Amino acid sequence: MKLLLATAAFILAIVACDADTATFRMSMPDRYTVGDTAEWQVSVLKKLDLRFADVRVLPKKTKAFDLRLYFYCDTKDLARFDTPQKMKKALVESSDVYLGHIIEKQLVIEAISNKGWFGFKTKITDASLANAKTIPDGEYLYIIRGMIRLSEDTALGFSLMTNEPDSAETDDIFRYIYSFAKEKQS
Repeated sequence: MKLLLATAAFILAIVACDADTATFRMSMPDRYTVGDTAEWQVSVLKKLDLRFADVRVLPKKTKAFDLRLYFYCDTKDLARFDTPQKMKKALVESSDVYLGHIIEKQLVIEAISNKGWFGFKTKITDASLANAKTIPDGEYLYIIRGMIRLSEDTALGFSLMTNEPDSAETDDIFRYIYSFAKEKQS
C-alpha cells in the first residue's frame, strides 16, 4: 500500500511539474507561482516544498535564451544566504567552476538592490564561442548568474544563458526574476 501511495504521489508530482502553472511553498508564508506566458514556456524541473524548486524558462518561438531559476528555502534555521556576505560567497563559489572556460580572468560581481533586498550577479563569456562568426542554436555566448533575496525566508539563484545580454528581452527577463521578491518591511 505504501508503494502504491508513493507511486501515486510521484506521478502527481510529475503531472504538477508539467502543468501550465505550478505553485510551491518555500516557507509557511512564502508561496510562489510560475507559469507559461504568451512568449515563454515555464517548467518546474524539481521541487520539494519547504526546501527548493528548480524552474526552467524558455522562449516558445526561438532559442534566444535559457533561464534557470533556483528557489531556496532560507529560513532562520537554514541561514545559508541570509547576509550579503554569505550570498556573494555562494555566487562566487558556484561560478568558480567556469573560470577555466571563460574569457574573464576573474569574476566581476555587481550588487543588486530589489524591493529593499540584496543580491549579486556576474556576467561571464564562453571562450569557445567568443570568436565564432555565428553561434549555433541552443548555444550561448554569455551566462548571467546571480542570486537575490526574495523575502525573510526565501532566496533565488538564477542562470540566464543568452547571446544578447543588453537586449529588451533580457530586461524583460530580469523584471520577471525580480518580480518574485516581496517588498521588504521596515
